[in-house]
Amino acid sequence: MGKLLLTSGQVQVIVSSAFVAGITFFLFLAGYTIQQHSIANLQSQLKPRIPIAPLSDSAQQPLPGPQHSSRLFNAEQNAIIADHIDSQQEAPVVNWQKLAHVQLVTNHHDVCNAIMLFGDLARLKSPARRILLFPQAWAMEKQAAKHDMIDPYMDSTRRLLRRAARRYNVELRPISSSAGQEGDAFSIASLWGLTDLERVMLLQTPGLINDAEVLDGVLAYTESAPMTLLQEDTSSNLEASDLILATPARETHRLLTLSTSNISTISSLLHPSYLPPTSFLTSIGSLHSAIHPNKTSFLDTPYILFRDPKLPGPEWEVEYKRVVEARPRDKDADWLWTKMYGEFAGRRYETCGLGLEMWRD
Repeated sequence: MGKLLLTSGQVQVIVSSAFVAGITFFLFLAGYTIQQHSIANLQSQLKPRIPIAPLSDSAQQPLPGPQHSSRLFNAEQNAIIADHIDSQQEAPVVNWQKLAHVQLVTNHHDVCNAIMLFGDLARLKSPARRILLFPQAWAMEKQAAKHDMIDPYMDSTRRLLRRAARRYNVELRPISSSAGQEGDAFSIASLWGLTDLERVMLLQTPGLINDAEVLDGVLAYTESAPMTLLQEDTSSNLEASDLILATPARETHRLLTLSTSNISTISSLLHPSYLPPTSFLTSIGSLHSAIHPNKTSFLDTPYILFRDPKLPGPEWEVEYKRVVEARPRDKDADWLWTKMYGEFAGRRYETCGLGLEMWRD
């Protein structure tokens, strides 16, 4: 049988084809690897940020033991060690569909402040549900006829409610008032009527959230009680009702709706627990008495409440003379104060499409 001889041209074609095939394969492999890496990064960015359960200070910690199997133990002992390690690594199971951040609005002015809070929670990927309670009359009011008196704020409010539901996945729930009920007290009592949930958190507004994971941890892992309030802190200009944790229950809701009481009386009825002083919430009003505050620490506070005794609120535009008089005396505190007011105005426009409103004394 004669030998098959290849010409130099045929050899060149074979080598070139093999080279092109190899390069194509490696390009495909590199592209596939980059694609999988990009998908993994995208999934991690979209995945909700689940807070880590804090260690209990009161619980007795187990003594350290074997951390891995050993040839000195038999198979049964190694299996026991493996089960022990797995049980230690298991995190508490939290059903985030049973937990929610709730805002209550009873007037048009507060709608944007509530939606800004939900916008921060969505931006920071909070896994808890977001629920907005508003007067039922807003949902039932029909389009005004040509000669009817119209509410000048209703169209803007409805636009904001639609934006909250569409953009930030906020559940809109109308609430009805009862005869003899005070607006604020009845609204707060509505928290205990959300019986499809196990616990809800209400934060006082206006404010800015910088770390939703800490707030979600408080919501999920705080010891259960009918009502939990924030321990008052005069140094941070905080009040007990600035943060409310409620455990919804039908009987509690019925009891509260029968009372024509304010938040203080509701507290006396439920005998609330109190969260110890922590650094996850502060007020911008505390900057007026601060001396050389730590800028990084203040800006990293999970929730900054805009309670300022010298200004009506961050959503109002006041005279420049009054702003100058309201600024903190300390240089560092003044820098933080000015920065936070500017950031609030920017987020207000970004979230609600609204500028500052003119304040009239």
